[in-house]
Amino acid sequence: GTMNYEGCAGAIALNEYFNDLGIEAWRRHGDCEGVHHLSQKQKPRIMTTQASGDQVEERSCPLSNSARLSIARTCIVQVETGLLNSILGYLRKISRVRIIEDIGDMKVTHDGDCIPHTSNEQRIPIVTFVHEVIPSSQIVEHCRDHGVVCRACKFLSSNKLWDEMNLTQYDGVVRFSFAHYNNISDIKRTINVLEMLEEW
Repeated sequence: GTMNYEGCAGAIALNEYFNDLGIEAWRRHGDCEGVHHLSQKQKPRIMTTQASGDQVEERSCPLSNSARLSIARTCIVQVETGLLNSILGYLRKISRVRIIEDIGDMKVTHDGDCIPHTSNEQRIPIVTFVHEVIPSSQIVEHCRDHGVVCRACKFLSSNKLWDEMNLTQYDGVVRFSFAHYNNISDIKRTINVLEMLEEW
């Protein structure tokens, strides 16, 4: 119930971070997908200026705040989707691994129909799974011993959900959380560490 000063400061910093990310993304990739969705008035212009004795290219970015956020979001989604495709593509090839991405009776569409989640589009970069033989806690301990951070537990989910998803026989689920500041090298390293496990 008290004021969360860290949260308030973080909210301000988050807006600045996304603004800077959007500007930098435009400067590096002025024709990135996010720019194509902007109106003609919002699209950036490139200006070249001459400094005495030096040639300096100055790329102005007259984008609105919402346009910068849109570009930042587009770039983040592109990066995180690539990471997800890589790690999920690998895990789906491991016969003893079950990726927890089912949708049961507790999650329905607006029409009341239950549907499976089959697309990585707009999916947050969190991957959760269990292994038929190796306990989740053992996988996490092994990963941490080799410098890969992950967690294993129920993550505030209810017993009803675990019953519905047929997970009660497991000590928890393994969860990897990625973000746009991760890269494909992190995924490859994670895969290499997992493959070191006996009975993987």
